[in-house]
Amino acid sequence: MKKKSLLTLIFAIATSITINAQTIALHSTSGVQIFKGNTALATAYTAAQNGDTLYLSGNAFTPPAAFDKQLMIYGAGHYVDSTIATGKSFINGNVTLSENADLFYIEGVEISGQFIFTNNHSINNVVVKRCKINDLFNVQGNLSNPSTNLSLIGNVFVGPVYLSNTQNVILSNCIVQGNVAYAGGCLITNNIILFSPAYALHDVSNSQVNNNIFIGGGLSQGTGNIYNNNLLVDATPAYGTLPTVAGDYVGIPQSSIFINQTGYAFNYSHDYHLQSPATYLGTDVTQVGIYGGSFPYKEGAVPQNPHIQIKNIAPATDANGDLKIQIQVGAQED
Repeated sequence: MKKKSLLTLIFAIATSITINAQTIALHSTSGVQIFKGNTALATAYTAAQNGDTLYLSGNAFTPPAAFDKQLMIYGAGHYVDSTIATGKSFINGNVTLSENADLFYIEGVEISGQFIFTNNHSINNVVVKRCKINDLFNVQGNLSNPSTNLSLIGNVFVGPVYLSNTQNVILSNCIVQGNVAYAGGCLITNNIILFSPAYALHDVSNSQVNNNIFIGGGLSQGTGNIYNNNLLVDATPAYGTLPTVAGDYVGIPQSSIFINQTGYAFNYSHDYHLQSPATYLGTDVTQVGIYGGSFPYKEGAVPQNPHIQIKNIAPATDANGDLKIQIQVGAQED
């Protein structure tokens, strides 16, 4: 086992034994530091250097005012049924990135507020993966100083996704309750976009839109988009100006798409697998929607760090003074 993976596993087991504790492990070239309590995230952030990794236990954390360092952050996940042993990792407030947060990576965390790129800051090579963001995702600016190479993979976006200051974006295998807006030159692929009012793609132009599922009416009023193999409930979608369209499945009743899904809001109890995956194929001959493509949605959005599956800790020691503890941890390839 690699040293970093072993340290992560030890941290996972240690934090599982500390019931209801807010705990963060800061992993750096000099070793591992543990931070606990209400200010754990802010304190760990202050101590961190570029290239360091933060591992968050299950619990709620208050973020620093802004993240202005090159960091990797791993939580325990946000699905309730996949974090029974640990509790979900929850950032209570906004996550704000500033100019020096290039290469920022975050996975397996729920965020109560907005995810913000500071206005007209160039913040590059950011990855947001398997997170749930309950408010607006907003890359602010007018392209005078753009953020490049943004990867949004396997997330749940409850609010809109605004990409006004981005270049070279991939939005892949996400569930989007809001709309996607103010973007150009994006790859939008294998998502489920639940947004009901027109337009699901608002002011999105010159982008590749492949293998998505659009539940609401309307589609786009943008210019120059290329649409391939999307599944749409709307029988006569508005494709905007100068579109290129091939292979779309239109007029598909919502009730016949998923195993179990209704309405226009994300719900953990819904089952977003297709009823007929072999019928609705994407450009790569995998199914459309989140379970197809290059980054198939991972059940429970479990992050790639070692994941605690079972935790049984006796409430007291036995007659011999021993405390019985059962921990089962699953390794993750991705």
